[in-house]
Amino acid sequence: MTSKSPPWAGLSLPTPSAIALGLFDGVHVGHQEILRRTLTVAERVSLPAAVFSFQNHPKAVLGNGPEGAPRLLVPPKRREELLRAFGMSEVLMPEFTREWAETPAETFAREFLAETLRVRHVVVGFNYCFGRRAEGRARDLQGFGERHGFGVEIVPPFLLDGEEVSSTRIRLAIQAGDLASANRLLGRPHELSGTVIRGDGRGVRLGYPTANLAPDLPPLLPPGVYAVEVEGAEPLGFGLFFLGPRRTFGEAESVSTVEVHILDYAGDLYGRRLRIGVLGRVRGAMKFTGPEALIEQIRKDREACEPFFQERLPKVGAR
Repeated sequence: MTSKSPPWAGLSLPTPSAIALGLFDGVHVGHQEILRRTLTVAERVSLPAAVFSFQNHPKAVLGNGPEGAPRLLVPPKRREELLRAFGMSEVLMPEFTREWAETPAETFAREFLAETLRVRHVVVGFNYCFGRRAEGRARDLQGFGERHGFGVEIVPPFLLDGEEVSSTRIRLAIQAGDLASANRLLGRPHELSGTVIRGDGRGVRLGYPTANLAPDLPPLLPPGVYAVEVEGAEPLGFGLFFLGPRRTFGEAESVSTVEVHILDYAGDLYGRRLRIGVLGRVRGAMKFTGPEALIEQIRKDREACEPFFQERLPKVGAR
């Protein structure tokens, strides 16, 4: 009889490391404090800094399926990019499965962290849970570390405006269209990403060409118009982002649209990947009687976006 492979089969780190554990959805300012402390201890003990996370939200497996799990703020690939940009040398991000969910807490600490990854120091948030039925808590991890040869640092809640920063708090702010709060908690603009697909060409006919986006994740934003900054392989500039139902003039039918008009840009974007940083919400979705009314509203929207764009421009004389 052959024994069943553990869920971490094939995962490894090239050297003993200091490691941060957590989902890190959004890599917000609270997560950044955990990463900062991991980098600090890694430098102190002359070890690389690593991260262990999961591609999907554990509740997608433990709850009522993917639809019952919180929606991710950024796709896994982008999350890895953000973690590496923060200075983490290694990022392990397998899919969370039933096998992970059924792993006893001490087995996770001993066989995975201590024996497989050979970690020397672990940094976790105060509310970190692990192991079968989330039986392990951050304090339990400290006890396992003492037994199995690694140190554990627990990071307390990171507060802004007297409230804990969390992915849930950010998600709720985005869904309410409160980008000022969401972006402050993230430490950067909320993002959407996706591939440009062909639309019906209406934007070109109206004099405001748009790139229609097939988003990587369903947008959390409420329908409306947003001031954005856009980049592909290189920065493309500021723009207006349209999200929500696009009603055909004179008809009741509507389809969902996700499209961006990039100011003063005339290149071909079909098939290209775009990342859109959402700076602020200009207005909600509106119904128009004809193209003239829509053109006039787009002109007003562009003017309303200017304060958001000015905030992102370097200040003259700033040091």
